[in-house]
Amino acid sequence: MTFRIQFPMPGMIALTLVLVMGGCGGSDAIQQPATNASPLVDFTPVSPRMAKQPLMDDLRALSALDMEGRKLGSAGNAKARALIVERFQQLGLSPFGGGFEQPVTWHNSLCTNVVGYLPGTTNPGRTILFTAHYDHIGTRGGLICPGADDNASGSAAVLQLAAWLKAHPPAHTVVFCLFDGEEAGLYGSQGFVATPPAALPLASIDVVLNLDMIAQGTQGRIFVGGTSFTAPLKPHVVAAFGASKVRAVPDFENYDNASDQYPFMQRDIPFLFFCVGDDDPYYHTPQDTYESIPQVFYWATLEAILDAFLRLDVLAKLPLAPPSAPPRSPGTGQRVLNPHPWRHRRDSKLGHFIPFSPSEG
Repeated sequence: MTFRIQFPMPGMIALTLVLVMGGCGGSDAIQQPATNASPLVDFTPVSPRMAKQPLMDDLRALSALDMEGRKLGSAGNAKARALIVERFQQLGLSPFGGGFEQPVTWHNSLCTNVVGYLPGTTNPGRTILFTAHYDHIGTRGGLICPGADDNASGSAAVLQLAAWLKAHPPAHTVVFCLFDGEEAGLYGSQGFVATPPAALPLASIDVVLNLDMIAQGTQGRIFVGGTSFTAPLKPHVVAAFGASKVRAVPDFENYDNASDQYPFMQRDIPFLFFCVGDDDPYYHTPQDTYESIPQVFYWATLEAILDAFLRLDVLAKLPLAPPSAPPRSPGTGQRVLNPHPWRHRRDSKLGHFIPFSPSEG
């Protein structure tokens, strides 16, 4: 933990004393930076539907040091997955097949996605997917990278959305997919679209809402991809964030191939991708901790995302025009967009066709 104390000294330059205190955990001790999203703005939702504390409780649990950074194939990754499965069971979600764990193989790597659903009340044959990835990068330089924003924030948000929708049944069938292996090269989502559950044909999916890094909004904004890919989605996003102090930046398609919406995009399935992008100063570092998260901004962002979902769910037929780009064959890599500016993103995120070893960090 870092404290900065300034002593004003007449006629002299102020003296700044920096005290650094190591946390628990031996060599995995980390600094806990203090941060806030646009501290002059109170992001508190005017009429919140969801409570903030349960969201923060899930975020804390998923980003705890004993999860060891949740790297694909690690004991910490398995521990996080078990926690998610337990939460799905507590929430009363339904599994596809025999259980919530859905193993898939991509590039000879085994990933285990966690998938559950709530049946729709009036439009059960059509599906809206909420997705996020629960894996992270493990350690870096001998220090645990907790991955609070990347992507415990999206995973905890999906859990809270599932809890709210269980109590407020949706019109469409809503599937909750927490993917494994995103950091290795979108392995879990690529495996999912290649072999979806038999009861969930890809043709039944109207839209995918992917949440990847939605908490560390140091500029008070959230980027939204997919609104150019499927233009009729944009008014619903704009309206949802119109009542929020969180600023949405739609038509931000530079990140579209950098997270788990990309395999769906390759198959011309509409999507919305919510992400703080370069606004997160702690991306893939040991400083991406629970303590660093601006809690009210995170809560307000999730409220606006829920609002966007509700605006889509009430429509008997989602007004989704065909994508403006011509269809391309899945897996060819021909629909890679211009290189995105996401700082430090691995080149492997530009397409699953680029080999990538999960042992790399």
